[in-house]
Amino acid sequence: MKLDIGKLFWEKYPKFTDIRILLHENLFPMLSSIFLLVSTIFTFANADSTQYQLMVGSYTKAKNPGIEVFDLDLATAKTKANYVRENPNASYQALSADGNLLYSVSEEGGGKSAISAYARNANGTYTKLNSSPTVGDGPCFVKYHEASKTVYVANYGSGSLNVFKTKENGQLLPASQSFFYKGYSIVAGRQDAPHAHMVAIAPNQKSLYVPDLGSDKIHWHPILPDGTLSENYQSISVSPGNGPRHMIFHPNGHVAYVINELNGTVDVFKIHAQGLDKIQNIVSDTSTKVAVKASADIHISPNGKWLISSNRITSDNLALFAIQADGTLKSIGYQAVAKMPRNFSYDPSGKWLFVASQTENKIQVFSVNQQTGLLTDSKQDISVAAPVCLLFIKKPDSPEERLQALGITLLKPSTPLANYVKFTRAGNIAYLSGHLPEKAEGGFVIGKLGNKLSVEEGQAAAKLAGISLISTLKGQLGDLRRIKRILKVTGFVNSDPSFTQQPQVMNGFSDLMVAVFGDKGKHARSAVGVIVLPNNAALEVEMVVELY
Repeated sequence: MKLDIGKLFWEKYPKFTDIRILLHENLFPMLSSIFLLVSTIFTFANADSTQYQLMVGSYTKAKNPGIEVFDLDLATAKTKANYVRENPNASYQALSADGNLLYSVSEEGGGKSAISAYARNANGTYTKLNSSPTVGDGPCFVKYHEASKTVYVANYGSGSLNVFKTKENGQLLPASQSFFYKGYSIVAGRQDAPHAHMVAIAPNQKSLYVPDLGSDKIHWHPILPDGTLSENYQSISVSPGNGPRHMIFHPNGHVAYVINELNGTVDVFKIHAQGLDKIQNIVSDTSTKVAVKASADIHISPNGKWLISSNRITSDNLALFAIQADGTLKSIGYQAVAKMPRNFSYDPSGKWLFVASQTENKIQVFSVNQQTGLLTDSKQDISVAAPVCLLFIKKPDSPEERLQALGITLLKPSTPLANYVKFTRAGNIAYLSGHLPEKAEGGFVIGKLGNKLSVEEGQAAAKLAGISLISTLKGQLGDLRRIKRILKVTGFVNSDPSFTQQPQVMNGFSDLMVAVFGDKGKHARSAVGVIVLPNNAALEVEMVVELY
């Protein structure tokens, strides 16, 4: 009898498609152990695959919320709805680099246009800070400048650009600058006035570009140190009838790509100190149905090998290009997609491409061939009404994840030694009884500091008391992200009369709290020397905690 173990392995790990092993049944027990080990290794390797979220911004005519957040497994591209935020016509969002601040437009007119600021809570969700009206109608794009903490908004309807400074917490201040562009071009009904369609920040963070679909220009602004823009800017003309819409940059920072909505092409530019030099124009939309096209978005793969542009209405497809050594593009094919593919985006790993179908009310998920850049529909559509903007968010590290990274295993809940409880709560304040330095194998660290134990041994004991306290919190709360702040800590150190380094001993505890909870772990503290403790324990620590 022979077993096709290679087939079993191939079915579980399809990327090993060329493995096909036939072994005699008396080798099965050994192979089973190997297979289990390999399976364990691969399971561990994917342990952080769900640590991302997909944020979808959408138009809200269907009474949908506007912002919807999904948990995302990068290994499989499977998603699960998490929460929503009400934001009218949330057609575009921008995130700070750490993901703690979110800015979303409300693409409306009639004095209702606005930009809203959100801050991320300890539980990973966003809470609205405030809104500020945009100076102009139809805000369609927002960008955040990290160094200056400045927000830039492009208003399509009024052909204007707004600059917003922010407070320390990310809250928006009223617009500090507004630029109203001038001009028009040759496509009647679409280019009778300026239409600022995007904000693109150069890789060096010193220049800002605004593609203006209405005037066939790209406005180029120097960014000043405080994030405001120089009043003296250049307007770089492109070919009449192009309708420049979105702009991205090559990873090397020396080449820029612009998708032209109205003639369905991509312009490739060399970036230099004096402006932009066009080195290529290549077709994105090959449709011959109408003269005026509707190309929309443009992105580069995380590995820098491929560029994709989207074509709406006339074609409903994605144009795929290979990026050549000199930055120019070579067409490698087209991928048909659902109707009205507006925004799309590679996930952070580059393994998947998510495509928003505005009129079919769904997001398609395609796998990306890492050798060719071609796409395959994974048939894992996500249902969202009128999706427009797709962003990927790295979920914040949880205290549990930090404990794992530190190699710390929490203790199982234990029974108090007398008629008391380890944890009580009054409102959002929790009080924890004194905890001893409990060892994982059982028992406690015992002895006096300054006699039997050194400062270093005392610090290790203080860390064990901290682990014991965190274990109690975990047992009581279930999720350590419910901890808002460690407020007050009292450490009682079993001390020889001549020992005076109690604060140094308690640093072992305090350092652990900060390592696990970050700034929330910083606390008020007392370190007290005592002559004796229960069971001759090296120390005892009690704690007061504020909860969400």
